[in-house]
Amino acid sequence: MTERSALSRAKFLRLGSRIALGLAGILGLGGLVRFFSHSPETGSPTSFHLGPAAEFPPAGKLTRPDIPAVILKTAQGFQAFSLICTHLGCTLEEDSGGYSCPCHGSVFAEDGSVIKGPAREDLQILEVELTPEGELWVHKQGGEI
Repeated sequence: MTERSALSRAKFLRLGSRIALGLAGILGLGGLVRFFSHSPETGSPTSFHLGPAAEFPPAGKLTRPDIPAVILKTAQGFQAFSLICTHLGCTLEEDSGGYSCPCHGSVFAEDGSVIKGPAREDLQILEVELTPEGELWVHKQGGEI
């Protein structure tokens, strides 16, 4: 009489679950490797042309949502600051008397200083360049605003 090795139901389920868990682990590890090997897009602009300085209104303010930044003309010259909240990076909205964060409620004065948290730091100051030809440029520091 020959003895056949039969796979019991319990052994079959145990083997099947081990194979399924192993495949899930391999796929999860592959996704994790892909996530950590992602390189962000490069090529986003770090300098923005604002136009001729002569066309900027005296004691004026220019809000540029595409940068996002605010450019001010004062008696001392031009200055700019980022409209990215220093708390968690949300884009600020213009509010009466300043700027507010729609995400967590931080409020900033018109000069970029913190009025109300949770943000603790003032808005980032940006470099404004006046070229010899009279053109205005805003430059992001470190490639990010």
